[in-house]
Amino acid sequence: MGGNVERFLQQWAAHADDEELDLGPGLADLGGVETVLQEAGEIARGPQLPYLLSALARGLADLPPDARGRLAEAVLTGLRTPHAAWILSEAMDVLCRWPPLLDLLGRKAARILADHTEDALAGDGQAALAQPAVAGLLRLCLAGQASPHRLLTLLTEITGQESPAALERLPILIGIAHDHYPDAELVTVLTTLHHHAGLPDAARADAGYELAVVELRGALDGSDRAAVETGLRRALLRFSELDRTQEARLDARAYASALEAVLAFTPELSAPGAHRPDLAAAADRLEQTVQQGAAWRGRLHQLDWLSARGLAQSAWSRLVENLRTAQHQLAQPSWYSPATALNDLLQIYLASRAVHTCTAAPAEPGHGLEALVSPTVEAAFVRHDGLLHHLEQALALDPAFTGHPDAQALHAAVQQRRSRADAGGQDVMPGKALAGHPALSALFGSGAALPADRLDQELLDRLEGLVQQSERGYTPTGNARVDAKMEELLAVLRRSPAWTKPDSDSFTLLLESFLRFVHDRFDGQADLYGERTAYLGPPRPKDDGSPGVWPEKAVQDDLHQHLSGMLTPGSVQREIIDVASGRTDVTYTPRPGRRFVLEVKRRKTAYSREAVARDYLAQAANYTATGPPFGMLLVGDHSNHRGGYSGFDDRVWITSCARSATEVPRLVVVAVLPIARPTPSALRLPSLAH
Repeated sequence: MGGNVERFLQQWAAHADDEELDLGPGLADLGGVETVLQEAGEIARGPQLPYLLSALARGLADLPPDARGRLAEAVLTGLRTPHAAWILSEAMDVLCRWPPLLDLLGRKAARILADHTEDALAGDGQAALAQPAVAGLLRLCLAGQASPHRLLTLLTEITGQESPAALERLPILIGIAHDHYPDAELVTVLTTLHHHAGLPDAARADAGYELAVVELRGALDGSDRAAVETGLRRALLRFSELDRTQEARLDARAYASALEAVLAFTPELSAPGAHRPDLAAAADRLEQTVQQGAAWRGRLHQLDWLSARGLAQSAWSRLVENLRTAQHQLAQPSWYSPATALNDLLQIYLASRAVHTCTAAPAEPGHGLEALVSPTVEAAFVRHDGLLHHLEQALALDPAFTGHPDAQALHAAVQQRRSRADAGGQDVMPGKALAGHPALSALFGSGAALPADRLDQELLDRLEGLVQQSERGYTPTGNARVDAKMEELLAVLRRSPAWTKPDSDSFTLLLESFLRFVHDRFDGQADLYGERTAYLGPPRPKDDGSPGVWPEKAVQDDLHQHLSGMLTPGSVQREIIDVASGRTDVTYTPRPGRRFVLEVKRRKTAYSREAVARDYLAQAANYTATGPPFGMLLVGDHSNHRGGYSGFDDRVWITSCARSATEVPRLVVVAVLPIARPTPSALRLPSLAH
């Protein structure tokens, strides 16, 4: 192509910054609407098809219907006859990034991709189009733009007689399809590809890896501990064999290391006098493998829509941290890690198999939501057992509950519930003791009998919030913005020379829990967890009727309780004295001698990043003087929000502070959370406030 559009495109590319290059050109950047319309057919048939899609997406709202229709038809023609397989792949990246395009072209594109897939597998089309066509169709199904029926029909009819060139890049896509649409025939197809002598070794290894993941999913969905253990051992055999025969499959080695560690918690290995594996060594091996895998993948092209990198990294870090903790707790009479380790494994599976997508809203054309879609896996036993044990640990170790007699009664009930379940006994319904607390009732299911007239309702309210919060913590947020923010902050942290193991694992785990808290409170109403989160809403008036102000302590208490429910029991504390000559607000101590401090402030005037740094950064940074150079600052923004407030992305960032030329810069994660918010109906645009 050598027309006017190409000349304008070259001029745009020569002057565009990184953000503009990532966004793609607009219609004006390509010479204007008329120029683009004149050359649309030629553009669509060439390598510039993705740029045409970007320009159409950016100008869609302002285009007259006739021009919109002509450009849309040109794009569809380009999808039917792509210049090359990689062009089809890039075009689908653009299409799936823009909700307006999904509204306009999604369903028609799905039919075109299904035709490409069918032709490529039947030998009637280009074999190279099979992978981008299947990938695009899968993405459109997950975005709600296509029914998965035809996709599953096409994939389950694969017999192995198709061209190896069409099959060799499909195993991972078939595995992802099975994650989200668990059809047993897909497993049969993966088995066929795994034993296909005509496929390259790498493709057969991909199929073997996906079969191992299928075994892992089945294990996590086991109905009892015996079924879970049997399934995990089958998965371990597959991952270990793949690691033995494929040196480059560090992903298989990581899962094999994780499964070996988790299976160390089986009853025969945890019995008194049994030879227990060295979990600290297992954690080191796992940590090294995950680190090597991340470095290896960093040098290769990654399909961004398949990589929930931030959440996956924090999930692996959580398992490593808990293995190290478990090494010290296995010798105790009440060791806690079997249920925790299984939940960690579930979290890793959900995060590492999540898919980024962008869904369009039919009721509001042109609008959509970037989302992170995790596989649907019930894992009823794993989730229930983990949460029940989590509650037990909170009752036994959390200072907020240990001194309360009703907490001890509940602790005894939990122990009775667990012992009866282990012995296979029949459960006893708790009667009305937990009425009005659905999460606790569901958790006990039918646990021990509880005295309905003796339990402190305020205690039950706090435990109800803890269980609900913990249950949400076992799954990815489902919001790709949180994942993107996690990855953005980790990219900054990795530049620090002090970002080394094990501190990097500990802080990654803390960062994930902190971001979950901020994101959750951004969305939450004031009654999210009752009195605990009341500070999110309008403050109560003082006794004399004057306007009230929420105290800083309200934010501190909520953050402390949230982190206490997410991190190792006893590792999160309030108001520790003699830290850098001061008293901390919230402190996370993952192991003796390693401490991270979270400073909490309340601000009654409008914030700016400069003002936050000027007023609070020195204190937050000083708390890192005797520990790792990483800290956190949470600012409760108590200013006037009647005009609304900026979003989550804008209010979370990292600030660097070095107080001398020789000091390693202290990196402080800052979040500004709007509190004392008016009800949505009270919000007014600033220009209308008068």
